[in-house]
Amino acid sequence: MPRTYFSPYGINNSTYANAGNANLGQYELGSYLELPDGRRYRFALNDGTAEVAGRLYQSVVTVANHNNVAVNAARAIGVSIISATLGATAAAIDIYAEGMAHTNNDTGESYAFRIRRAMTAGFAHAAAATSSVLTVNLEAGETLQVAVDTTTEMSFTRNRFHQVLITAAPPTGGLAGVSPGVAAADRFYWSQVKGYAAVLVDGTAFEGLPVMASIATAGAVEARARRVRTGGTITVASPTVGVGQLTDRDGAVVASMLSDISTSVATSVDISGGIAVNAPDVGMCIKPNANGEEALIDLHLE
Repeated sequence: MPRTYFSPYGINNSTYANAGNANLGQYELGSYLELPDGRRYRFALNDGTAEVAGRLYQSVVTVANHNNVAVNAARAIGVSIISATLGATAAAIDIYAEGMAHTNNDTGESYAFRIRRAMTAGFAHAAAATSSVLTVNLEAGETLQVAVDTTTEMSFTRNRFHQVLITAAPPTGGLAGVSPGVAAADRFYWSQVKGYAAVLVDGTAFEGLPVMASIATAGAVEARARRVRTGGTITVASPTVGVGQLTDRDGAVVASMLSDISTSVATSVDISGGIAVNAPDVGMCIKPNANGEEALIDLHLE
């Protein structure tokens, strides 16, 4: 299981070869590395693309056909394997190593189990073809706490630090830290999750205020915002309305709205469309720089 290692400066820039299709690294995925100044890193494997320094990274996108799938065979309390029939997407060997399997509906629901680390190829699980059965081996000590049967529905989840990639805009997976930019393709490395780091900024960041993953620029952060819908129409029979405005932190008007409409006035408001996507928080801006440059961010991504 992931553990914490304490090291001198410089170890955080180390990279490690991938041992092959077992995806076996020197440390468990997600293990912590802490430097003397408190900066923290998590052990990660990249997605076959060389790392880019100062970019925010995320986990792989969830495979819909590996979620909410039916258990194919009854399993008794105490067994250390579990299996289900996948949808129309194949599963490569050991992609769920060090990940999770959880029962999400019907018999035996509400339990989560860690999948084995792939000490050798296939140790976590064999490859599974489209619409076939995926059988995963659980970590030592992880056993079914209640029986499951063919009414049980379950989901498979990759380890957050397995084959990480630059965040989409907005992100499509859990955040996995900021890259120091030292890892070549298909290498294990230390991804920073806590403490001061140089990170690409989209727009204007503000000293002492929080930032979140950018919803417009891949791998970047932006000042934290809560976006509301600004479009729509309204019809009133008289000008007996009040007008309110939404402003940003600089005082610039970003939207206007109507309020205090007389109860005698009929209105029609178009509320189609949703609220804009918000992204997860990343940390606090320590030293802002210009749009498209790197700012110093105090990361809070553990």
